[in-house]
Amino acid sequence: MTNEFQELKQLEKLIREFDITLTEEKMFDLLQIRYRWGHDTIEFINHSGMSSTQFFDVDKHLNFEKYMELYNLGFPSILVNILDLTSELRELNRELFKLRGSHTYGNLYFSKGTTTHRPSFDPHAHDYNVITKSIYGPARWKVGMSEYTVNPGETVLLPRGTQHAVLESTQPRLSLTLNMSG
Repeated sequence: MTNEFQELKQLEKLIREFDITLTEEKMFDLLQIRYRWGHDTIEFINHSGMSSTQFFDVDKHLNFEKYMELYNLGFPSILVNILDLTSELRELNRELFKLRGSHTYGNLYFSKGTTTHRPSFDPHAHDYNVITKSIYGPARWKVGMSEYTVNPGETVLLPRGTQHAVLESTQPRLSLTLNMSG
């Protein structure tokens, strides 16, 4: 095993063992903090697999009612750069900094679940390492050539260049994705 892979495994262990207690109700409460969510902080994955930001008002702040309309239709949303959002996430960020010595960029993928819309982006890869943790709700993933279900509390380690996608997510789901670049 390379040193980089050993370090990733250590980070994955920390993330897997770190307790994050966000619920759907808490997420809705956080989404109502009007000035936290500007036009570049949330996006939905629309019918064509592209990101959409058609739920902000003229002041470029989140229109919670429009957000909820898309959420209730089953489109997944991505909340961007969220490691400051709760005390748990801030603590996780501090612990990651101790191991990495640099900032970690984190996103939340949030969905009511769907049987008719894309559960995530089509298969893709990144030029940086990624670790994702399921907070609640199972999802069927494809990583490389393997398919499996990721359950709450489980992590997925995606070394740079690894093809991956969420194939199915029929139940409410929240997952944390941490970009291990830089």
